[in-house]
Amino acid sequence: MPYFDQFMQQWKAYLTQQLSLSGLSYLVSGAGDAADIKANSLAYFAWLRTHSIELVGIDEARDNVAWVMLEKQLKAFAEKAEKGTFDLVSKLHLEESQIQIVLNFNYDDEQHIVYVS
Repeated sequence: MPYFDQFMQQWKAYLTQQLSLSGLSYLVSGAGDAADIKANSLAYFAWLRTHSIELVGIDEARDNVAWVMLEKQLKAFAEKAEKGTFDLVSKLHLEESQIQIVLNFNYDDEQHIVYVS
């Protein structure tokens, strides 16, 4: 599985947990996993925006910005992972399946963005 897909699945797991903690459910539409992850992410960002004192006056367009920023970060980490994994496999004679990359997600309620590390 490509790293971007793996990282998107990690975000989905985090998102599902956060939605549950917020009293919301992860909804499956049948339009495919990518569409569901985006739709549920936008719903989560909307919930965060409407429940934060710091974000009073911020409109829903900011939810789309949060999604685009998250997606860009996941793509950038996936590119780094592809290069880094290749280097590790060739230098340390590891199998690619032996390498596991786990991401952390942190929501910044002042900027309404999820940071990935």
